[in-house]
Amino acid sequence: MKKKSSIPDALLAIDFGGLSTRVFCQSSQAGSKANSFVMESQVGPVSQDIANCFTQPNLASASPENIAWVAIGNECRAVGYLAAAQFNAHIGLAGLKYSSALYKALAALWVVSRKLDLGSQFSAAISVFLPPGEFNDSKQFFELLSQYSASFETPTGKLSVTLDKTQALQEGGGIALIHNSNLGSAFKQRVTAFVMVGFRNASVIVSARGAVGKGKTSDLGMVRLVDLVQERTSNYDASRLALSIAQAGVSYNRPYFYRIARNREETAKDREVDQLIEAVKLSRFDYARMLSHWINEVLPPDLDEIVFCGGTSEYMKPELRNQFSHYSLSWHAGITVPKTLDPDGLGCRIADVYGLFSYFKSQFEVLRQRSVAATSQRAEDTTSRSGDAPVPTTDIQSVKECAEQSTKPKSEQSTKPKSEQPTHPKSEPPTKLKLEQFTHAKSEQSTEQKIEQSTEQKTEDITEQKIIEEPAEQKIEEPTEQNTEDITEQNTEICAQQKADSSIKDTCLDDSNKLSDESSSNTEHSLEESETNLDAALLLGGPYRGAGKKVRNYA
Repeated sequence: MKKKSSIPDALLAIDFGGLSTRVFCQSSQAGSKANSFVMESQVGPVSQDIANCFTQPNLASASPENIAWVAIGNECRAVGYLAAAQFNAHIGLAGLKYSSALYKALAALWVVSRKLDLGSQFSAAISVFLPPGEFNDSKQFFELLSQYSASFETPTGKLSVTLDKTQALQEGGGIALIHNSNLGSAFKQRVTAFVMVGFRNASVIVSARGAVGKGKTSDLGMVRLVDLVQERTSNYDASRLALSIAQAGVSYNRPYFYRIARNREETAKDREVDQLIEAVKLSRFDYARMLSHWINEVLPPDLDEIVFCGGTSEYMKPELRNQFSHYSLSWHAGITVPKTLDPDGLGCRIADVYGLFSYFKSQFEVLRQRSVAATSQRAEDTTSRSGDAPVPTTDIQSVKECAEQSTKPKSEQSTKPKSEQPTHPKSEPPTKLKLEQFTHAKSEQSTEQKIEQSTEQKTEDITEQKIIEEPAEQKIEEPTEQNTEDITEQNTEICAQQKADSSIKDTCLDDSNKLSDESSSNTEHSLEESETNLDAALLLGGPYRGAGKKVRNYA
């Protein structure tokens, strides 16, 4: 199982609507963008073998939300369009919402894993809506979801999801969060009723001067209007009838009713549509009266404003505005869902879950900022203890001293004994720059004195040559006999000549290595050893280092 982290791999906000399941999701990776999708609300039993026959050939071509099924043990359920189109599953409004929501949530997790490319094992934080009447069931719902999401079968194999954080809100809670946030401190002085009218339920939650209590729920969603129409007609399919009623609007556009008419003969079809429109008008009047009466019963007496939410409240807007005109009214708290997150054009019907997702995501943004700040603080503490650079201070000092020596006249260069120069333990990697690799002075005092004398004599000879000989480009015979200052000032032609003679330097340095292994009685230093000391300064601070030449380890 993947190790649990403070920030989950994915964030989800789910609204288990009566007609559709609406989901907003986003990966926690930096730079990721929010995504959304909609699934039909149907859930139906099916064997896993039969489900695979429909999904396996279409995994590459179909959207995952249209071919979703999940299996827990021996129980397999088709979810969404697959259940509705292939297995004749019904909406299923009779039972508790959270019982079918379990399979819908598992299916949503699989769709998210495909859309966000999360693989077969990841962590997730989930926030959902439940009706106020089922809000006390949220604990049991998440316990079951955590248990089953740990291992369940999907069209692409076993999926394992760790629920990092869960949160349940009452329907209308997403809009309430955004609305109260926009009000600022003023919401603590107001009494606001959030009236959510969806397809299945009608709910009211009240924010009384900053305190939000448990809401009230009824079955007076749009399904009640559909029931009234069906009682007056020939029992049309509830989901198709509800869609036609909503699309036809208050003007009762006929083309939307022609879609569900069952007569094939034109005259009979026209008569059927006329009867259907008349039934919708009468049912709408009855439904508006029932809904308004119930809302008036549950509203508090000291109410300041009403915020209507949900698709059905938008459909019933003329009647609701007329009935509650003595209050300050608002629809959906002014929330507008970006078009990029509303490909199905649901508009206000997903405003509530979009508000929930925005709030839920903001909680993790704060957590992310705290995590980044803590990481930065740990890095600063580590830097203050170990230094800013990865190279040890002694190495930096050695490089600086050699660079300074390479730009000074020979007579001013330091001839410190080896025992006074910075050294490093033998256990350090050989790739680190070490001054000992390029110098071969002996530790005996007599040897140090001879090196100093030899160096001073060579400096005097070079100084005399500077006075009496021709300009530098004419008097140079061998690059290895020049001091650091002259080599630094040479033109590119001399540098090329020096590179051509690199084999001579390698031989000199190899000879110097042999001298370093001889006994301390060998106190005379050859010309090659002096040249090696000069070459060390060049490799560390001279033109060879600047040109990117690889430093060989001669130690």
